[in-house]
Amino acid sequence: MPPRDARFRDAIIRYINSWGEDIEVLKEKPVGYRFVGTPRVLDIVLRHGGRYMGIEAKLQESSGTAYQKLSYALEDCLACPIPTIIVFAGGGIREDMKTKLILSGRGIEVSFLSSDEQDPEKDRIEDPHLLLRQRVLLSFFQPLSQPFIYFPS
Repeated sequence: MPPRDARFRDAIIRYINSWGEDIEVLKEKPVGYRFVGTPRVLDIVLRHGGRYMGIEAKLQESSGTAYQKLSYALEDCLACPIPTIIVFAGGGIREDMKTKLILSGRGIEVSFLSSDEQDPEKDRIEDPHLLLRQRVLLSFFQPLSQPFIYFPS
């Protein structure tokens, strides 16, 4: 039986695949280095055309080291060579850390609905305001740069 954090990651992957978009989803891919200088492996890397996006999947169901782990994950996102977000869930994350992640522009909170232990394929992500979907689709489908239009007065 896969650990719950792997089940959370896999549920995010299934959710992204359910959109029917032409986005390639790669699991556990090395991308650059962590902020402390060690090699970095991202939970999920998305690719569409020539663009990439990383996702750190963080499930914290009990309190403890969540604050430290999520602070390090945020630092890693900022140091990553591709745009990277943290998708997080769980009752073990304090409100101040949720606020820090969301206000950083890198954190998106979802709900993890776990099925019985025998069938992890039934685990799912609930994204009630479609924030994860919007963030990913905007990253891939908005123009790389907006033309500057000057209207003289």
